[in-house]
Amino acid sequence: MRKRVLESIEKKLLKKRDQLLETIEAEEENEREGVESENITGDIVDEANSSYEQLVISRLTEKEQEKLNEIDEALSRLNEGMYGRCVVCGKSIDEKRLLAIPEAKKCIECKAAEEKRRY
Repeated sequence: MRKRVLESIEKKLLKKRDQLLETIEAEEENEREGVESENITGDIVDEANSSYEQLVISRLTEKEQEKLNEIDEALSRLNEGMYGRCVVCGKSIDEKRLLAIPEAKKCIECKAAEEKRRY
């Protein structure tokens, strides 16, 4: 893969990583603020709503953590010179796919097979 393309992808990955970290930090701050206000208001309905919101936030955070791990893994593969190779079959991942989804670790064929098995 061309050096200029790899540099562009690395910038995209780093930008995505920074944005995710900012989002996670903001959610954690909102959660802390919610806990502080929860201590002030204690009625049952507020507590139930708060518990539900915390559950939703924790699930979002899990997804964001997974995405962050995918980005970090892609950056590692990039630094190790293994970026652009499918982790399943070892074939090259199409450049257009990598430009669209820089954290992709599987070629379109292997990803499609995975999705087919899942559903």
